[in-house]
Amino acid sequence: MSASRSRKFAVSCLVFFLFQGSMAEAITFNLRNDATPRLSIRVGASNNISEVSFAVPAARLGNGTPVAGSPGIRIELRIQASGANPLTGYLSADSLSNPLTNENGNTIPFSEISWTAQDGDIPSGSFNATTSQPLVSFPSSGRIRDRHTFSYANTVDVEAGTYNGRIVYTWAIP
Repeated sequence: MSASRSRKFAVSCLVFFLFQGSMAEAITFNLRNDATPRLSIRVGASNNISEVSFAVPAARLGNGTPVAGSPGIRIELRIQASGANPLTGYLSADSLSNPLTNENGNTIPFSEISWTAQDGDIPSGSFNATTSQPLVSFPSSGRIRDRHTFSYANTVDVEAGTYNGRIVYTWAIP
């Protein structure tokens, strides 16, 4: 693998945000060549992709009372490179390509979803409904991890139902 190709790693990880649903299969990505650099991302714990559910009572739909999601999601990022050739990794989120949609085609924008960071290593924020929202960056060699808890703003008057969508996180070294 050429030096320029070895630095152009990207990995996407699906995190499903379901208003109701069941657990999915495990996901852990590790990308590496025979030497450094190395880049890895892990979302969730054990052998499960984390899903977040929001239970909104019909009487509270769209009334502006935030609804906490559960469970929290653990995110871990690692980057390793030699001191002679340091790299910077960038985490971004695509919250536009796979919107929250119900069986009738109604949607809720992902900008209604925010998160709170437990430690602040991957800062708190909200999704902005774009394809490449920057979340955090840091130089090699290192590891950061955090636990995010999610909240649904509940400011949109929507039809009751089950809305399914996904956020795609990308951890890359350009």
